[in-house]
Amino acid sequence: MDFGRRLKISAEANMSSISDLVFLLLIFFIIMSTMVVNGEQVNLPQTSTGEPTGGNVTLTITKDLRYLVDGDEVGKDGVEIRLKAIMGAKTDKNVVLNVDRDVPTGETIELLGMAKMNGWKVVVATRPKPAGGIEPNP
Repeated sequence: MDFGRRLKISAEANMSSISDLVFLLLIFFIIMSTMVVNGEQVNLPQTSTGEPTGGNVTLTITKDLRYLVDGDEVGKDGVEIRLKAIMGAKTDKNVVLNVDRDVPTGETIELLGMAKMNGWKVVVATRPKPAGGIEPNP
């Protein structure tokens, strides 16, 4: 009788449960990274065309006319000074403009004029229209 063979313990580790766990964590972090908002959440206008474009600096105007440069609140008079300080050493001088749809057009035009005087390229952020064309109430 060979009693030695029955008493041996297998020391193999099953890696399938660990790989499943790592895969689920990867999916979780990918989904969460798409929900990250740079700066203040604003109600952007909708367009039927356009591609999302990245920029060097994000300038946000909220519904209550607060100005944020890369998430830091500044006064209206300090926007140009802050942007000049940030843009000074950069070669690509792009500004992404996140303007709430309820902000008066004059505020946006002033910022566009200021950017043009300084030679900065401005990209206005929008959100895509829904497929049916019916706009949901925010």
